[in-house]
Amino acid sequence: MHCPLTEENKHIINEQTIASMKQGVMLINTSRGGLIDTKAVINALKTGKIGSLGIDVYEEEAELFFKNLSDKIIQDDVFARLLTFPNVLISGHQAFFTVNALNDIANAPLQNASDAENALSNENSLS
Repeated sequence: MHCPLTEENKHIINEQTIASMKQGVMLINTSRGGLIDTKAVINALKTGKIGSLGIDVYEEEAELFFKNLSDKIIQDDVFARLLTFPNVLISGHQAFFTVNALNDIANAPLQNASDAENALSNENSLS
């Protein structure tokens, strides 16, 4: 899956949509954690309805990714349960670490400031 998260598609992967999938389906989500009802996915993993899961996003990821938690007890029981499955791969969302993405992240605010300065200069020259 790779799509934006909207009010209409929040938890689009849920008990009902999982029931309509083929037995042993592979589910990959590389977009937004809120697309998946994680508890429903866990139940489907336990029954084999979902044969494997790969995610680099998780609905409650803010306190879990991009930090060294090796000496901490994970308080999120749902996430901790996902970690117990041998057929689940979880990684931190890396899409914004490409060279192009990092350049855009650095250059966009600079361009916005330049555009604002130019607009102000143009406004002042018209008065």
